[in-house]
Amino acid sequence: MVASKKWGLKRLPIRILVTNMFLLAILITASIAIALQYSASKRMAVDHMLSSMNLLSDHMSDSVYNLENDAKQTVKVLAELINSDLSNTSIEHKSSLFAQFLQKRPELYSLYIGDKREHFFQFINLDSAKDIRQRMGAQLDDRWAAVDISGSGEKRLRQTYYYSNTFHLNHHKTEYSNFYPTDRPWFAASTQNSIYKTPPYLFQHLQISGQTYAQRMRNTDQVIGLDILLSSLSDQLSLSSSRLINGQEQAFLFGQNGEIIASNTTHFNSDNSTPQSMQDYLGIASKKLIKAAENTSLKQPLLIDSKDGPRYYVFIKSIGNDIFTKHYFTAVVTEKILFQQATKEAFRSALLSALVMVILIPIIWLLSSPIVRPIRQLQLETEKIKQRKFDDVAFTDSHIKEIWQLSNSFVSMANDIKQHEASQKEFMEALIRLIATAIDDKSAHTGGHCYRVPELGLMLSDALEKAEKGPYKNFKFANDNERLEFRVAAWLHDCGKITMPEHIMDKGSKLECIYNRIHEIRTRFEVLWRDAEIDFLRAVHIENQDPNTALAKWKERQTTLQEEFAFVAKANVGSELMSEQDRQKVKDIGEQEWTRHFSNRLGLSPAEEMMLTKQLQAGKQETEPLSQQAVTETLLSDKPEHIIPRHKEITFDTSLGIKMAIPEHQYNQGEIYNLTIQKGTLTKEDRFKINEHMISTITMLESLPFPPELSRVPHYASTHHERMDGQGYPRRLNAEQLSLPDRILMIADVFEALTASDRPYKKAKPVSVAIDIMFNMCQEGHLDLQLFRFFLTSGTYLQYAQKFLPEDQIDTVNIKLYLEG
Repeated sequence: MVASKKWGLKRLPIRILVTNMFLLAILITASIAIALQYSASKRMAVDHMLSSMNLLSDHMSDSVYNLENDAKQTVKVLAELINSDLSNTSIEHKSSLFAQFLQKRPELYSLYIGDKREHFFQFINLDSAKDIRQRMGAQLDDRWAAVDISGSGEKRLRQTYYYSNTFHLNHHKTEYSNFYPTDRPWFAASTQNSIYKTPPYLFQHLQISGQTYAQRMRNTDQVIGLDILLSSLSDQLSLSSSRLINGQEQAFLFGQNGEIIASNTTHFNSDNSTPQSMQDYLGIASKKLIKAAENTSLKQPLLIDSKDGPRYYVFIKSIGNDIFTKHYFTAVVTEKILFQQATKEAFRSALLSALVMVILIPIIWLLSSPIVRPIRQLQLETEKIKQRKFDDVAFTDSHIKEIWQLSNSFVSMANDIKQHEASQKEFMEALIRLIATAIDDKSAHTGGHCYRVPELGLMLSDALEKAEKGPYKNFKFANDNERLEFRVAAWLHDCGKITMPEHIMDKGSKLECIYNRIHEIRTRFEVLWRDAEIDFLRAVHIENQDPNTALAKWKERQTTLQEEFAFVAKANVGSELMSEQDRQKVKDIGEQEWTRHFSNRLGLSPAEEMMLTKQLQAGKQETEPLSQQAVTETLLSDKPEHIIPRHKEITFDTSLGIKMAIPEHQYNQGEIYNLTIQKGTLTKEDRFKINEHMISTITMLESLPFPPELSRVPHYASTHHERMDGQGYPRRLNAEQLSLPDRILMIADVFEALTASDRPYKKAKPVSVAIDIMFNMCQEGHLDLQLFRFFLTSGTYLQYAQKFLPEDQIDTVNIKLYLEG
């Protein structure tokens, strides 16, 4: 988990990984297959293009050849056939003659005759192009149009006659004309023995591009001509390309100068007065195309990159021969269009592969079960190991060798961990008992406490678990781990006492520090006793007073000193509650003076000298006279050097919930201050130092990395000084916050303390007295009354007494007295 957060890794289930691996393998295989298919489809598309273009070029070559041959043959035949001037021949006769030739080749536009007298006759095939009728102003039922132009100047007229298919005159129109045949290039260039072919040009009247084949008629000054429309070639090219190929290619027919004769493109304008070139359309020099067409070794199609557009595949072939004018056929198709079908097939294959992958997902999901199921089972076994349920770890069988080996390792590991944990538990409990024993051995007066409290606590908890009726019939530790948790807490409940000074732990009298200072007080009383004797001798022998009076005074003084010391000595024991009157008497006795002749600055330890220096600097200590003068002091005193300040400030972590008042000083060893303690032998500083062992217990145990099953050890071990009414320490927990294990240790700690015979500050109580005191503590809100009564009725108190107390301390207890009310 830590590594995952650190590196930001995302964890995936193994089934998803296995499925993804299969899908990845399928995806790679499908991608390679689709790529090969796409490459083959592209090659097939190019081959198909070459085949189609060859067919189309051959077809167009035949079409151009036939058209040009027919045009030339028609002109030649008419030039040979007509050997007289037709100027005076009727329009009907000329129309009938020309119609015979045009009917055989409907793609021919018109036949005409012009002479030097500027007479011009033209017979037009209205079916030669789709927009001829509109340009000629013809109607739908008009099949032929005859144009006769004659006259001169303003009287030069153009008469157009429109005939049906049966040569019925449908209508005609007359209009002025400025057309003169002699001005046309075909008229001037025509000769009698050869046919003149014009380059593409714009027909004057129709404004349509076409070509003219013309020859001078024999024995006349007339020229016969035949017009073909470039648009008819374009239509034929479009029709042929749509039949032989898919029609999305741009096909062109162009001449040796690069001028476009025909094209299947919709934006090609065959009516333009200026011939359009291939370079205008493709941005490719015509010479380059023609050179490619003439180079038979050049592999076609050509791939041409366009700077601002797509890449093109170009097919080019020459058509025609030396007899007829040579033309060039070229077809241009973008790479996208050429490979459109291949792309569709590849896309279709990709969709099919995706569909197959989707279908295979649940199949792969099911097929991954032999891998996933045992791994998931091993994961569950891992959780059992994590939860320390070693006996529940089962072997997971699998046909997969690695998983089978891993399962064996898991079972073996669980057994090894179980054995190791058992040995660690034994070691830990031994170490805990060692610590508890060391704490008991630290003080001869508290030896055995850390051993007896766990024993009594376990006795009581065992009795609670065995209860078959009453309020505790349902109490049970959930498992052995909870029992271990309670046992460890009981053994460590006073581990903080390892930090407690022995003179505080063993303080059996009020003046006791490292030793009992009552001996210093007695020595001062001895000084006063000697002073009284000296006063008597001085009064009798020096002052010459009455011996009897002086003796009586001396005896009275000695009696008073004996009584006062006995009172102070009794107060030092602290066995009774001290009244205010007795406390004041201690202070009055302490006001007596005695004379000291020796310096109290000699023989001090470095620490005492340092503290004395600080007190002198702070003005809390008087300067000792330099000369050896007698110093008068009171019999009992609270001196500045009796105050031991704290060497560091005490603060509690708020998370520990400790609620204890902290005295100002670490210790106060003042004589009067200690002798006037109302109850017991401890000052509030001493009491805090003793109570502080609970803080040390909490701090020590909270710092230990207990496993989850022992997580409540610090809490159980630190609650035995709490009270049911919330007035205990260190957290001031109340009944609602104290669990049954907490209350068990509270009972065990109090009963052991009352009956222990090794405490310096009190005598061991008989069992009956201890039980009576504990009942009163229940009434005062200290202990749990219900648990205390079970402590009695279950016989646990007697079981403990018989095991740990001497027989003379075990007396009869009438438990019925404590079960009522």
